[in-house]
Parts: sequence; C-alpha cells; structure tokens
Amino acid sequence: MTTGFWQPQRQLLAANYLFYFAIQGLTVPFMGIYLDLRGFHAPEIGSLMAVQMATAMISPYLWASLADATGRRALVAKSGLALALVGFSGLFLAQGFWSTAAALVAFSFCWSGILAQLEVLTLSSLKPRTELYSKVRSWGSVGYLAMVIVAGWAFDQWDAGLLPWIGVAVLGAMLWFTLALNNGNGETAEVSKGSWQGVHWPKVLLYLLFAFSLNASHGAYYGFYVLYLQTLGIGESVAGLLVASGVLAEVALFALMPRLLRRVSLDRLMIACALLALMRWFITSQMVTPLGQLPAQLLHAASFALAHACAMQFIHHEFHPGIQGRVQALYGSLAFSGGGALGIYLSGHLWAEQPERVWQLAMALALVSLVAAGLSRACSYNLRVASPGGQESPCPESAVS
Repeated sequence: MTTGFWQPQRQLLAANYLFYFAIQGLTVPFMGIYLDLRGFHAPEIGSLMAVQMATAMISPYLWASLADATGRRALVAKSGLALALVGFSGLFLAQGFWSTAAALVAFSFCWSGILAQLEVLTLSSLKPRTELYSKVRSWGSVGYLAMVIVAGWAFDQWDAGLLPWIGVAVLGAMLWFTLALNNGNGETAEVSKGSWQGVHWPKVLLYLLFAFSLNASHGAYYGFYVLYLQTLGIGESVAGLLVASGVLAEVALFALMPRLLRRVSLDRLMIACALLALMRWFITSQMVTPLGQLPAQLLHAASFALAHACAMQFIHHEFHPGIQGRVQALYGSLAFSGGGALGIYLSGHLWAEQPERVWQLAMALALVSLVAAGLSRACSYNLRVASPGGQESPCPESAVS
C-alpha cells in the first residue's frame, strides 16, 4: 500500500468501513445472546432479528433512490448514520418485545442505507482499478475482527448487557469520521444519466438466486452460532476468538482478491463460494470442540468475503453508474437482508424444536446457491472482469459499454 493510493477520500472510506463492520461484529454474533439475556425465547429472538433484516430489505432502495436522484451520496450516508445512532439508543429504553422490535426496526431502517453509498463511493474513487476495492474494504474486516474479540471478552467478563453501550460509542466514532466524507470523482454529474436499458436480466436474476441462497444459508450462523457454541460448553470469549479467526481469513483473502479477479472468472469463484459454504456448515454441525470449529470459521473467507467481493464486481460491471446506488441497495435488500432474514426466521423456529437441524437448513440453502452458480457457468455468464494489465474488462453483454 503506497502513500499515493491512500488519498484522503480513501482513508475516510476505510475508516467508515472499519466502524461500520465493527457494528456488524457487535450485532451479528452477539445480538442473539443479548436478546437471550433480556429474557426472549428462541422464536422471539429469530423474529426480532428477522424483522430487523426484513426492514433492511425495504429501506436501502429508498435511501439509494434519494442518493441517485440528488447525487449527494456522502450526505445520505451521514444522515442515515445520525438517525441510526438515535434508533440504536432506543435499546436503552426498550422493555418488552414490541418496544425492542421498534428500536431495532428504527436502527435497521436508517443503518441499511449507509453501506450501498460507501460501496459506490469506494468503487468510484478507485476507477479504473476497481479490482483494488479489497484494499479499502479490508479495513471493514479489521473492524469486525477487533470488535468480536473485544466484545467476546467483555461479555465473558461481565455480560451482554453492555451491547447497547458499546454500539452507541462505535456509532458516535463513525459519525465523526463520516462528517468529512465527500462525494468525490464528480458522481453528481453522472447520477441522472443512469439507465436500466441493456441490463441482461436472466444473468442478474440467476446471480440474485445464487446470492440470496448463499446469504440465507448464513441465517443460523448470524442468529444462533454463539448460542450453539454455548450448548457445546464454549464461552463467549472463545466464541469471539473463533469468529475473529474467520475474519482473519477474510482479511487474507481480500489481499488476494485483485489477483484472483484478474485470473479467475466470476462463475468459477461463485462455484467455489457455494461449495466451501456447504463444507463450512457441515463441519459446524459435526465438530464439538473449539479446535474442531476452527476450520469452519476459516471458511468464512469463502462463504462471505469472496462472495461479497464477487457481488461488488458484478454490480460495478453490469450496471450503469447512475443506477449503481440503487442496484447496491437492491442487492443488499434482496440478497443479503432478504436471504439473511429468511435464514434467521426459519432457524429460530427450528432451534426451538431441534437445534441441530439449523445446520441442515444451512447446507440445503448452500446447495441451492451451488446449483445457481453451476447454471451461471453453463450459460457462460460472469467471465473475468479485470484484465491482467489492471484495466477494466466488462463482462459479456454488460450494461456498461
């Protein structure tokens, strides 16, 4: 990483990723045990986390439409973050199921609009070397890694009741760094020129099926992994280290992503994501010790990080710049939040009856994503998106010509 690469805009974006995914590192693995501490039962926990993710299916497109219409992506991100801080603070006042649901929905509605804007701003700041996206995005993995270790230790020493306090502190720090963020690279002039014409919809829908199923397979992990480890006699601090090991693998993979994207087609990478996700959930279901769980956590690099990097490249090369904010939002809504919400909701009900079946569900969903990836390859979709020389090389039939 050179000084020339880390211009001020990219430094601010890296800081935003760090804090954004620190919040994810707090809420994704530990929200389940926080809600359990609050006295909610497994179906209620599944419903609360599912309704949060279901809200995230709707709000990103609204925020992104505003950003695309005005060209003020940085301002949209700042506004969403400030309101998300207010919503998260509502956990201090929430008492029962409905007030807790209201706080989580308010937080999710505003929080969900931020990431799509960061992604578009980052890819715009990197043109034409968009395959270097992972250099900036990897700071999000650092934030996630630091948070799961610190929060896991803190909850083991005290309890998960600290979660709202930590969350508010991190959101406040992120807001401070977001205030200096700017639009960059003249995106305002571009936003009104976007068009949905020329989009290859069969390719897009097949990719969405792949991404939706893969993210849905993570539902049991997002909602119940730490609780699952507790049933095995593994405490929060060790659980935090296990989750952190997966993020370390994610950081290592992000470092390799520019080379992978230049040398390997997206359809092959999609197949690898699905196969390794299937392997991950099988290992998770079979291993009962921290050492046995470690290989499954290392596969997080493939089931999440590799899949996410592929999605960013797919969106950047398949759609016109003027609609990329909305497409990022749709991806986050339909594939990530929609898939995750379905996975968590179903897992919550399975957990109440037969906890081991949540991993069978995860494997079944990963298998669906594998079928979608195989069909994509059979149709010759999603070829290499960056040439060895570092110049952008749109996929066949790309909307970006």
